[in-house]
Amino acid sequence: MLRNWIMVAVRNLLRHKLYTAINVFGLAAGLAAALLITVFVRHELSFNGLFSQAPEIWRVVRTEYMPGREPEATASQSMPVAAALKQEFAEIVTIARSGRVREIVRQGDESLYVTFHAADVDYFRIFDWPFLSGDRETALSQPNSTVLTLSMATKLFGDQPALGRTLTLASGQVLTVTGVMIDPPANATEQVEALLSIATPLPFIERQRESWNNNWIPTYLILAPGTDAARLQSDMKGFVQRNRPGAEEDSATGYRAELTLQRVLDIRTHPLPGERGTSMGVISGLVALAALIMGIAAINFVNLATARATLRAREVALRKVLGARRRLIVVQFLAESLILTLLAGLLALAVVELALAPFQQALDIRLDPSFHTSTLLGGTVLCLSLLLGLLGGLYPAFVLSGFRPAQVLRANKSAGVGGGRLRAALVVAQFAVAIGLSVGTLVVLEQTRYASSQELGFDKENVVLLRGLETPSVRDKAETLKQRLLADPGVVAVAAAPWAPSDPSERTSTYQLTDDGQGALMTVRTEPVDYGYFEVLGAHLLAGRTFDKAFGTDELKPPPEGTTGPVEGRTGAVLVSATAVRQFGWGTPEAAIGRTLGYPHDEGDALMHVVGVVSDLQYKSARTSTVATVYHAEPQEARVMMVRIRPGSIPGVLNRIDALWKEMAPGVPLRRQFLDERVDTLYADDVRQAKLFAAFAGLAVVIACLGLFGLASFTAERRTKEIGIRKVLGASVPELVRLLVWQFSRPVLLANLIAWPLAWLLLSRWLEGFAYRISLDPLLFLMAGGGALLIAWVTVAGHAARVAVAKPVKALRYE
Repeated sequence: MLRNWIMVAVRNLLRHKLYTAINVFGLAAGLAAALLITVFVRHELSFNGLFSQAPEIWRVVRTEYMPGREPEATASQSMPVAAALKQEFAEIVTIARSGRVREIVRQGDESLYVTFHAADVDYFRIFDWPFLSGDRETALSQPNSTVLTLSMATKLFGDQPALGRTLTLASGQVLTVTGVMIDPPANATEQVEALLSIATPLPFIERQRESWNNNWIPTYLILAPGTDAARLQSDMKGFVQRNRPGAEEDSATGYRAELTLQRVLDIRTHPLPGERGTSMGVISGLVALAALIMGIAAINFVNLATARATLRAREVALRKVLGARRRLIVVQFLAESLILTLLAGLLALAVVELALAPFQQALDIRLDPSFHTSTLLGGTVLCLSLLLGLLGGLYPAFVLSGFRPAQVLRANKSAGVGGGRLRAALVVAQFAVAIGLSVGTLVVLEQTRYASSQELGFDKENVVLLRGLETPSVRDKAETLKQRLLADPGVVAVAAAPWAPSDPSERTSTYQLTDDGQGALMTVRTEPVDYGYFEVLGAHLLAGRTFDKAFGTDELKPPPEGTTGPVEGRTGAVLVSATAVRQFGWGTPEAAIGRTLGYPHDEGDALMHVVGVVSDLQYKSARTSTVATVYHAEPQEARVMMVRIRPGSIPGVLNRIDALWKEMAPGVPLRRQFLDERVDTLYADDVRQAKLFAAFAGLAVVIACLGLFGLASFTAERRTKEIGIRKVLGASVPELVRLLVWQFSRPVLLANLIAWPLAWLLLSRWLEGFAYRISLDPLLFLMAGGGALLIAWVTVAGHAARVAVAKPVKALRYE
């Protein structure tokens, strides 16, 4: 019996090759899309789950509140925070810090940068990375000890054992390798390549060890069992004010900081500003997208199966007359449905295997191999195929098996098949989904393009960043390097700064508004910059002038050597941003020129004169508003050199920069990148999401059109005689084509009316997450709707024209 069912099913599928191909390819496309989305979502949800205590690990988050700015959350803390937390809160069992420190490692005549994570000894009690050699418990217990990943150990020592070997830093400091651990998998937030004991006396660490004002190091902890985390977070609200020296002055400036806790398992799905991740909203959207694509594929299946039921009405009637039970007929048609879905599943597996590599490359992600093993994908495909086969085949099977033999055979036609309204409703549903996804894709792409190219306040093109000026041997030659770069005919401007726009670093300072008669204090962003900084960035000067060495008074000079205690009476010049002018209540940029700001700091109060106003510069992504900024002339703070290159001269200038750097700093590797690439990293997640939705929305449209193609073919075939009669009665070919095209245009037009308001509502909510955003342009909705309608016309018109141009005599003979 089973063999007979399968043979009949296969013969029927081969007899109707177009119907079979449309169903198989449509289902395969839907299954492949669902599998790729499933692999990606599973990868994002699995982050940091490899640690044995992952559910109990928390990260400390600091949220800063400043006047004129939205609250900003960051995972960076100052170094003394960890010890103070452990001392104040008995609920904290283990606490450890882990912050990045980039150092130059010398290997013979060569040098390379290594990014170490300076970590406490308890770090490995929280994050139990598997060790390949060494003792995890004591690996970081001594200063000058380091733990390498397998890749870094191989890079530094080749195939030789690394344990016990030493690394020499550019400063001459020697580190001993006390352990080798596995390479972090792709689904780990902490992508370490090397760790060193935080007790190591590196100059940078020593400067920050007791400072509460420099927040740079993430802090993790484990709470005692049974601890009420919500209550603990409530107790932590005033922690910074209770412990940070000088915190009592914060109330006067309007600044405050609060600490909260975030589960390590939530870091990827609830990323803080500036962190890479995929929010739960996006993950939910992708899951819904996979379900919608599968729904569209299933709709095609049901539509084509019920439509073609008319061709098998007499077959079913004869089977019943010959004694076939309805149950057996249902099983027969379900068998056909399952064969189709299993074929589609096999094809989907092949597509996923071929698409995984380009999928990862396009999204700039690295999926762990365990997430796309053949067993996992095969099992998923089998389950989905069986589910789709049953769900997609149940309705057609029961409709087909329900025919009344006498009525069908007496009328010599398929009586009582029906299903026309259902098919029309399903076509409307699938095109509403496809149009909604198309609108969403257009809006996401437009917003991503707008956010990465607008409201920056500077020209990001043709600017190369040279990093490494913090190295003492380079810092001493920075001015010489700058002058030699300026002498290059392909270089337009050169300036240095502690960091470049789009870097996460930020300094805030408190200023006193000396001109308002009340001496109000304001805490705002402070940018220490070099002469020529605004010229390199192409920032727009609104009033006054930029910093100029010729004046001799712009730079706030440091106190004389040997001076102890505050030095009063010092002066300097500042530029302020347009937002600062508004926040300080100075009215217009012109009115701000000549105003003064008190600059209280450890070296004594200084009086800063406003000499210029510049447009707002966007240092972060467009999800955050530009903030009030005060610029100081402090070229000695330089850590990155920015070089603006003439268009068309980039390759030659880069070669000369490399040669110059090698000449002036032979022992320091040059790290350079383009500013536009750096800015683009701020929008990497938005671009990735746009690519995901664009690809799968396009696929949804293709699958919907496959179903429409099959229905159009069937409809044109079933109306062949009607068309022949219309031609005999004088209907022209264009009129006949228009008749059939209009039949399929109505559900698409109705789908637009359903999709547009829903898409408008959802996209409006999504855009609220951006401080700078596009307006929802009705043209984008018209483009998506018009595109769907045009595709429907092209899909249907071919079938309609083929039938319409046929000779009437053939049409009238058609049965």
